[in-house]
Amino acid sequence: MINYRFDKYKTMILILVILSFMLTVNVEAYVETGNLSDKNYTINYPIVNIDNNKIAQNKINNDISHYVNRFKKDYYIGEFVNGTFKYKVKFENEQYISLMIIDNRYISFGAAHSMSCATCVTYDKTTGDKVPLSFFVRLVPADLAAIMALPVYDENNRILPYNENTKTDYLKSGHAEISSNYYLEDNGAIALVYQPYQLASYSHGVTHISLNSNAIDYFNRKNHQ
Repeated sequence: MINYRFDKYKTMILILVILSFMLTVNVEAYVETGNLSDKNYTINYPIVNIDNNKIAQNKINNDISHYVNRFKKDYYIGEFVNGTFKYKVKFENEQYISLMIIDNRYISFGAAHSMSCATCVTYDKTTGDKVPLSFFVRLVPADLAAIMALPVYDENNRILPYNENTKTDYLKSGHAEISSNYYLEDNGAIALVYQPYQLASYSHGVTHISLNSNAIDYFNRKNHQ
């Protein structure tokens, strides 16, 4: 005789085990490099692949294509003479991936150096959505002085000596602001990214100010409303 009660109990346990497995499965992703070029530009752009989530994958790659297409459009209408487009994977865990897109342009013949601009994007790998800085840390304009009191890191992640950063000049410029251009770091930290010349000389490249988990906790408590 079949014990339906026991079978029902086993079925419930099996469902719970399956659900538990589904909730703990990581969203695996890997990034390939796509290549485009013409006479005076090269483009190396990220192609994000997400296992078992083509909707999120396509959403992310469609967003990335906007940056590529803008670079190409500016080239063909003569906004710059020659340039390069590349990227770095700055962070990835089971849910998020942070990319830095580096747009490097010589805007005129005989220019001493190119003009470089770094755009950082963080995507939720489960939805494909771009995640704003405010999702992780709540900052208000009044926090600018506190943030500018933190160390500045160069593009090689070295702390700049006080006499080599230009935070004071930046604060006096009249257009100082808290950057919303960011990427995630290890240990729960967040890097606020600034372009060359904003916080240091061009030779130091793209700079950033790092908010560790303690700083993030402080700002979130202070600005909770």
